Amino acid sequence: MSQDLEPKQYGVRPPPELNPRTDPVLDFPDADYGELEPEDYRTLGFMSGLEVHQQLLTRSKLFCRCPAGRYVDEYDAEVLRHMRPTLSELGEYDGTALMEFKTRKEIVYQLERGSVCTYEMDDTPPFEIDGEAVRIAIEIAELLDLNLVSELHVMRKQYLDGSIPTGFQRTAMVGLTGTIPFRVPELGVNRELRIRQLSLEEDACREIADVGHYITFRTDRLGMPLTETVTEPDLANPLEVQAAGRLLARVVQATGKVRRGPGAARQDVNVSVAGGRRIEIKGVDNHRNLPRLVHVEAYRQLNLLRVRAELQNRGVDPEMLTVPETGLPWEVTPHAVDAASAVSPCEYAPIRDALEREEKVIGVRLPGFGGLLGHRTQPGVTFAREFADRIRVIACPVHRPFIIHSDLTDYGLDPRQWRALSKQLRVEQGDVMVVVWMPESDAATAVREIFIRAREALVGIPAETRQAFSDGTTGFERILPGPDRMYPDTDTPPVRIRDELVLEVREGLPETPWARESRYEALGLDPEPARRLAAAPWAELFDALAPAPGAPARRFADVLETRIPHHRRNGAIDYLPSAQRLDPLVRAVESGAIRPEAMERALDDLIDAPDRSVDKVLAPYRPGPDDDAELERAVADAAARAEALAGKPAEAVLRWAMGEVMPRFLGRVDPSRVRQRLIAALQLAGTEVAG
Repeated sequence: MSQDLEPKQYGVRPPPELNPRTDPVLDFPDADYGELEPEDYRTLGFMSGLEVHQQLLTRSKLFCRCPAGRYVDEYDAEVLRHMRPTLSELGEYDGTALMEFKTRKEIVYQLERGSVCTYEMDDTPPFEIDGEAVRIAIEIAELLDLNLVSELHVMRKQYLDGSIPTGFQRTAMVGLTGTIPFRVPELGVNRELRIRQLSLEEDACREIADVGHYITFRTDRLGMPLTETVTEPDLANPLEVQAAGRLLARVVQATGKVRRGPGAARQDVNVSVAGGRRIEIKGVDNHRNLPRLVHVEAYRQLNLLRVRAELQNRGVDPEMLTVPETGLPWEVTPHAVDAASAVSPCEYAPIRDALEREEKVIGVRLPGFGGLLGHRTQPGVTFAREFADRIRVIACPVHRPFIIHSDLTDYGLDPRQWRALSKQLRVEQGDVMVVVWMPESDAATAVREIFIRAREALVGIPAETRQAFSDGTTGFERILPGPDRMYPDTDTPPVRIRDELVLEVREGLPETPWARESRYEALGLDPEPARRLAAAPWAELFDALAPAPGAPARRFADVLETRIPHHRRNGAIDYLPSAQRLDPLVRAVESGAIRPEAMERALDDLIDAPDRSVDKVLAPYRPGPDDDAELERAVADAAARAEALAGKPAEAVLRWAMGEVMPRFLGRVDPSRVRQRLIAALQLAGTEVAG
């Protein structure tokens, strides 16, 4: 490489999966989101990082020439597939792949001929990687100050959840170890954010339905190019997580070459606390939800660590929670029994209906877990849902609910049935009973998952990815993938990144968000308004109009921030007004021809009356030779009508009078002059009124 393309030296090796602090703060009180200060999160050992997936605005998909960004509601054919795990190069299976295999899913793909080809169905080798996508990825990597690779080497990343028909995603590393300025004045943040890596990869299918062992995907989104940006776990509290997500979004949007709208950008967020381990929350589709999600996850981990501590105090060990891997669990271990006789006849409708469907009702004894399944782990959620989620995802029951436990009182089974089941399971003091009901093969899977999850409780935080819910809670999605899921793609040759291409991209790089913020601050904007403007869709309009530094720039930025969203919410516009139409207003305010307090109202008029000439719209705001006489008449009229307000506080009378007179002279007369004329006319001189 030429000298100016030498790699940059940044950062350190990424941390391990476990939080570097091994001392959980078990006595730290639970708190709702918004109740903690940054120092509290430091006490908890909170760590977080982001993995941001961003669709690129290309014409074609990444490894074929089908159109990208074309979503359909109709389909022309269906394909049924089953997934099986494969060995890694080291002869090992990835845990996620094995978990997905246990679900026994039948996967249906809906194909529409205009948005998919035989490549997506793995019936054709991949085309050459899309050059447009590579160029955009390099541009984003340069904005993130990453070390670029000299060659793109495509890897296969196993996905056995069915979202990719081949069972793997093709992905290529583009850049490593960079830093970007991370400045959030209102949070007291002024440092660098470390970027671990940027990858270029193909998007997955859209999920249409998931019921029992049957899942349906549509393939129109499959194969669309996207980048994955991974940060180091440098984010120390929930608001920093949100700010970093917004910053990364602004970086890629600065290129103008990424897709916008629902689903175009998705965040995975990694969280851990002291004594815990990295947990990945998948597919968060907006930044607004990030702070609450990571706060709740931090406390979920803390409460799981409390459960572990209690189990250790009770002397529970893994041997007490082991069942044979073969055979039906209720036939090969005393910890599980066929509970049909103990619960029949049953007044509890879900179990009664299951018995009528001739499903299995299985009772399980968890030694030493008494009272713990009712322990709160998330807002409105108890430890029992950790078991229910595993069963829901892996055993795939169709009917809800499918699980109850004996820590519940006055719910489900009656006391006589619990006693009968307790006798059948030989329950001892300190144990808990769990009952599940579903078809036999699913019930066998469910029972084994109960014991697997129980053994994981002795470890504390299981390695898993979790699904984000709108209320801030999360649910189990899959086992956290490991390095065994990655292996080289033998169908795709390496692609050399030419120095000439990199230099060409560098010469055309857009302005970075932090550079734009600094430029706006130099115009006189405070740091927070400068940051908001730099991220706003109307920043280009602001730049095109180039208001004068100081008060004009500050006022125009404020006016755009308040009025453009107002008109969009009201449906008045779905576009930005042209710089040509707004330029006369900006120049008139700068020259003093129109007073600055009229800018907001005048901007509204220019938008509301697009067919009127700019001169006619602005004419009422320009001073005229008759303004003084007209003002005197308006003041006298207001003073006469104010007699009806006799007895009201002086300030209230003056506010009313200003509201009557000032709108007619907005932009033409100094408001302080109107105020003084009204004070005199209303005979309020010497009266206590606000300045």
